[in-house]
Amino acid sequence: MFLEDILKDGFVNYKKVYELAEENGIKKTEVKRQKALLGVKSVHVDGEEGGTLWLWFIPKNVWKRYSQTQ
Repeated sequence: MFLEDILKDGFVNYKKVYELAEENGIKKTEVKRQKALLGVKSVHVDGEEGGTLWLWFIPKNVWKRYSQTQ
């Protein structure tokens, strides 16, 4: 599944997700369908100088990756 592959290693900017989807001929509606199916979550990060990011992630993947580092 496209979105699962993109988010397998952790957090990805949602703009990058849509950019990669477009490059692969995948429509936004399909990305949204996969997002719901996989339980993708998002987090809003405020950066320096007023910049912001919306990062998408699959909770089980993040848990696996970061719980093993402790």
